[in-house]
Amino acid sequence: MDSVHQIRVWMPEIEPVVWRRIHVYSHTTMYGLHAVIQVAMGWDDSHLWSFGARWDHYGHNGEEASAYTVAQVLPEVGSSAGYVYDFGDHWVHHLEVEKIHRPAPKTQYPRCSAGRRACPPEDCGGPLGYERTLRAIRSRKGPRYRDLREWGLHKYNPAHFDRDEVNRQLSDDPKQCRYQMPAPWQEDVLDLSSRRYPGQPDPPTGQGVDHPEDEPEEEPAEPEPADEVVNALTTEPPPSVTDAVDAVLDALDKVDQARARLGAALRAEQQKTGASANELAARVRGAMSRPLVLRALRHKDDVPADEQQPAGTPHPRAE
Repeated sequence: MDSVHQIRVWMPEIEPVVWRRIHVYSHTTMYGLHAVIQVAMGWDDSHLWSFGARWDHYGHNGEEASAYTVAQVLPEVGSSAGYVYDFGDHWVHHLEVEKIHRPAPKTQYPRCSAGRRACPPEDCGGPLGYERTLRAIRSRKGPRYRDLREWGLHKYNPAHFDRDEVNRQLSDDPKQCRYQMPAPWQEDVLDLSSRRYPGQPDPPTGQGVDHPEDEPEEEPAEPEPADEVVNALTTEPPPSVTDAVDAVLDALDKVDQARARLGAALRAEQQKTGASANELAARVRGAMSRPLVLRALRHKDDVPADEQQPAGTPHPRAE
């Protein structure tokens, strides 16, 4: 049996609060709920929108709203969600399920059973622009009021709400419904499994792939012994551990000597031109040049005597 969700929708960022109580079938899609909110609140449905519930989003920049129902997103009494309309003005709405009841006899759904105050004008600048609009209407003067007169909004009444007019727009009469029939709240849930997008590969046809069966499967090769791997990489026998350690220490010794020579050259350049460490680093090739320069400037060991700076010679700061 069908059930009906009774949902209270209100705008918390506006004082006094603008709110509506709407009733929709539980199997209505989230896109259909969006359309009902647009009619009930009084929006024009001319901007982007999105629902947010339980860390998921539906609508623009989210999941396909037509593929989820109100019962799936708001499954029980007390369930709540957020709804944002017009990502520029950012009109925030709160939704809360007040009841889940059986359809009343001879009652058409969706419907609006209660509400207060008029919806803010479209494109008025969000909650702050709405407050300025109300001040301009009350004062009946100033440049903003002149703009409102030009737009035909100077007679806007923030206290107006006509429930009967809302329900006429939610009726099955095509002359009253602003949407093409069937209306969004009458559409079935979208089956995404049969939906294809541009560039998506064709679904499989069900025909088997011709794989030859007479070819034996390849067996994994056994790992080669370590000495055979070494012999495959070099024609010479591997060095002893002592020889390898000596080679590493030799290389480190050469690195220290090279860093000392670089430090001597950089200090001489710094003494001559007064360049900073950043400027010296720009002249050193390779990544991490500034740390390399700073280490070289601090390194003074194993520098040839002809490259040493005289003792006591002042040097500019490295940084």
